[in-house]
Amino acid sequence: MKNILLLSAVLTSLAACSVTPNKDMSPPKIGMANPASQYCVEQGGQLEIRNEANGQVGYCKLANGQVVEEWAFFRANQTKCVADEAQKLVGQSGLSEDQIKQKTKSEIVRRVAPNQPVTMDYRENRITVMIDPQSKKIISANCG
Repeated sequence: MKNILLLSAVLTSLAACSVTPNKDMSPPKIGMANPASQYCVEQGGQLEIRNEANGQVGYCKLANGQVVEEWAFFRANQTKCVADEAQKLVGQSGLSEDQIKQKTKSEIVRRVAPNQPVTMDYRENRITVMIDPQSKKIISANCG
């Protein structure tokens, strides 16, 4: 009987010390903003979502009154990798990521080793540079 009373007293005192959650905390935000929508707003545009036959589509109403589909507007205003400049990188070594970006007008540099698997998604603003692990020279450079 003493053990039960002692155990009850210990559990009651421990329960009194438990932490109550702070009701003022907002739940963490999950996900990220749509880059095309974000770009529209950054350019001074106003985002409009329209219901169409295939679902909802975002449009950007620009300050000059022009209305364009948000993803078309976003893609049209991104820098594109210059393929001729990418080919000139072959045989070079020791280039920094910033130097590769500057030479090819790319925004993204993807460095890969020979036979390394890569995704097949095409991005106009990306250059994929294959570097020989022994010589550290660029053996292939392609936009996309």
